[in-house]
Amino acid sequence: MRRKRQVRVARKRVVSAGGVVLRGRGPEVLVVSLKGGRVVTLPKGQVEPGECYPETAVREVREETGVEAAVLSPLGKVRYYFTVRNGGEPVTVSKEVHYFLMAYRGGEPRPQLSEVEAAFFLPVSEALERLSYPNEREMLRKALARLRPSRLDSSLGPGA
Repeated sequence: MRRKRQVRVARKRVVSAGGVVLRGRGPEVLVVSLKGGRVVTLPKGQVEPGECYPETAVREVREETGVEAAVLSPLGKVRYYFTVRNGGEPVTVSKEVHYFLMAYRGGEPRPQLSEVEAAFFLPVSEALERLSYPNEREMLRKALARLRPSRLDSSLGPGA
């Protein structure tokens, strides 16, 4: 009887934070795109040492998109796994992303080209169709449910 060869897979844990940035009465949501526009996602990035999750979300939105935004409330976190190769060896990455409802405060989207290809606002209905990942569509739905109409105009900044 032959034994199955056991493949040892290294593991890596990554913690990120990002935001559902809404602006205007529509409202519109800020997104970024990758891979020739085939991937549309919410802005997010890794937590740096000494940083709390809301600080990371604000910094990453600003860095990836050029947009200034303020945290209104936490939306929750998602965890997912993917595999990358490191020197030919598979490495399983456990990624945890903390999302926040964020209000637009200013600036026009301009992509940080070393990270993303494009940054732009989409009407919510279009974003719900175009966001590439179900967990991000769910975070957008949570953000919309969290907003009360009276809060919408005062919280979402210029253009409201």
